[in-house]
Amino acid sequence: MKSASTGAVVQGINASLVLAAGGVNSLHDHIERLAGHQVNKTITLDANNATASENIFQITGGVQVFRLWAEIVDATTLANLTAASFDLYDSAAAVQITAPTGVLSGFGVGTILIKDALLAQPFDVADNANGIVLEAGVNRLFTGFAVVQKTGANTYIRFTYTTTDAPIDAAIKVYCEYRPLNGGTLVAV
Repeated sequence: MKSASTGAVVQGINASLVLAAGGVNSLHDHIERLAGHQVNKTITLDANNATASENIFQITGGVQVFRLWAEIVDATTLANLTAASFDLYDSAAAVQITAPTGVLSGFGVGTILIKDALLAQPFDVADNANGIVLEAGVNRLFTGFAVVQKTGANTYIRFTYTTTDAPIDAAIKVYCEYRPLNGGTLVAV
């Protein structure tokens, strides 16, 4: 049974969820700064003995990314997938988010890849066929970063990979947890 004081607390929290004047001190604002927004997109990997890139999220302005990870959701043909990475692509040039040395060859559905290191390192792979423990301090467990749109250019976070499968037939679902910097946005494309 809910007490009268519990109801008053809940009512106070709900009232605080309204954005504060200036948008910096309401409960909603504090929660947004801690957790951020989450978007996801499933991309199909279908290159035929080639290198390919898939745009995942489009950036407008600037955003702070707290977490970037993905899960293999289909692995019909996934015998050879190398040189995989996430990068920032401004419609002309790429800047690495992870090193272009990631390997997903032979991994199955449920395998997770996580950006958990600095730019010079590939994403970490948690192969669910063997079970794995990732923990902060060893694998960092997520490494945040900020990205900014190139002026006047469509700018994306994308996944780039090389395969000798002819063709590869797989899909990964990519997740991104972020918060806007000065009104920036990040949307699935």
